[in-house]
Amino acid sequence: MKIYLLDKYLKKYTRMSERELTHTVKSNLWFTPVLYVFFSIILVTLSLNGDLNFELGDRMRPHFALDYELTLSLLSILTSATLTITIFTFNLVLVVFTTFSGQFSPRILKNFIASKATQRVLGIFTGSFIYVLLSLFFINERITEYYFAVPLTATFLAIFSMATFIFFINHAVAWLQVNQMTDDMKKEALGIVNGTLKNELDIYKVKDFNDANADIRDGKGIHIKAGSPGYIQLVDFISMIKEAQIDDITIKLEYTIGSYVFETTPLLTYWKNHEIAIVEDKYLAFFSVRKKQTEVQDIEFSINKLVEVAIRALGNYDPKTATTAIYQVGEILVSISQVTDFSNYLVDDENNLRLILQKRDFNHYLYNGLGYIRHYAKDNVIVSTEILKVLDLMAKSLHPRDYQSVWDFAIHTAIGFESLFLFEQDSQQFYLALFNLATTTDNLEDYEEFLKKI
Repeated sequence: MKIYLLDKYLKKYTRMSERELTHTVKSNLWFTPVLYVFFSIILVTLSLNGDLNFELGDRMRPHFALDYELTLSLLSILTSATLTITIFTFNLVLVVFTTFSGQFSPRILKNFIASKATQRVLGIFTGSFIYVLLSLFFINERITEYYFAVPLTATFLAIFSMATFIFFINHAVAWLQVNQMTDDMKKEALGIVNGTLKNELDIYKVKDFNDANADIRDGKGIHIKAGSPGYIQLVDFISMIKEAQIDDITIKLEYTIGSYVFETTPLLTYWKNHEIAIVEDKYLAFFSVRKKQTEVQDIEFSINKLVEVAIRALGNYDPKTATTAIYQVGEILVSISQVTDFSNYLVDDENNLRLILQKRDFNHYLYNGLGYIRHYAKDNVIVSTEILKVLDLMAKSLHPRDYQSVWDFAIHTAIGFESLFLFEQDSQQFYLALFNLATTTDNLEDYEEFLKKI
């Protein structure tokens, strides 16, 4: 039974794409400590070989070598001390996890785990413990009476571990700061925008295909079912386009990255220009459908982490944190507007239509980014005013085609706030922010009409 479970566990990793495997390895807490354990085993082998075979201890007497009793005592103390500090560090990680889950969002815990600093700190502690433990196990008084390499290396690792522990305390405190945390999530989202929307898809996009086959316009085609339930984590668009070019077919994705599908859900539809049979399973291999969402290609999931931080902050009466998250979301939306033309048509290198994506325009991302926050801030005039200020700041950098989307969002945000202004200053700041946005997006006439209605 254990062998079967191990085989199933290993197969899960062998079936992953290189991109998915890299993300999984980086987001797991065990990978880096295991590497450090291997390094510590190599270090144990070298230091024991120096003391037992080359008798470095005898050569370094009397100033630098330690006798067997003192070496044994030193390793015993360091073994218990290193284990204690490792356990304390893991306990500190759990405290950070609990704080993040309760105050912000359980979905951002992976960001802390995937942090190189967190993984390296745990790797150093684990590797140091394994080193002193194995050294304690292999030292032998009958082979040599004096040791040099083993106690010297153990002492160095103890000092290094103490310095690492101080660094980790500082790292955890810095990560708990809202600005640092939200900035890391913003960088993660911007990486997805540049990696998926810009570098991976834009080179294949065209604005429109008016001469598309009539069967595609009529919605006719052959469906391929998902085959397994879960979230669509990854799609290998480039390989799919190349394979569709070989088979001379056109494919339409019925669902996009981040969508949940059932086993019998039609995942994609294809149209072929010949009667030759198509091997459908190879197209399912371009999809990664798993039990949970990930941030590898899912820009909306990455944005939603910042949205959850803002919503939790509103519930905890922390408007500053909410405002910080709103501005980070705004920066991501600006990047999306700048790097993509929102076309859902992808062609091959011969300019033949091969892939039709789900339609995603700027309105979609704007609503997913700020719509939920607007809903939970509907009774908070100050935070809603900040949303208008963010929209104005965004409009100064957005592609002009998205001005109307931002203005419409602002108008819907402003509707119904007249009765919530407790102070005259609230009304002034709110409508000043709306006026500035109208000026930026060239909607002053609509702004005047809106004021007349209210």
